[in-house]
Amino acid sequence: LINEYQPGEGIMPHTDGPAYKSCTATISLGGSDVIFKLWPRQQHANSELHEHSASASTFTSTQSVTEDNKPSLEVILHGNGSLVLFTNDAYLNHCHEIREGILEETTSLNGVCGNDVDGGTLVKRGYRISLTFRCKK
Repeated sequence: LINEYQPGEGIMPHTDGPAYKSCTATISLGGSDVIFKLWPRQQHANSELHEHSASASTFTSTQSVTEDNKPSLEVILHGNGSLVLFTNDAYLNHCHEIREGILEETTSLNGVCGNDVDGGTLVKRGYRISLTFRCKK
């Protein structure tokens, strides 16, 4: 899958769904840096995920992510060449997202940002291309 993002475009929290094996690899190239975040699939005990399509699920409106919530993990993906691979728990029990916006800051609480332990790094977004690899079951 080849994705092209204009400055500030992102992807909402989602999973890749049950049609694929529990492993996804994404290569960022030809563009700017972004902050890739993993969120627990259920943000509230009484809310449920709904099926967006046969192959992807997203947060319902009652599960919107607020600024008070912290991701399970965030990683700065460098647009000039970086790879993120997630599998098992990260694939099955977490949604992944790249927020919309031109500027974003890493949060890092006790090293939650894998490559920015201190946090507070400001990432300015621009044009980006990514290649995503998934295997059908």
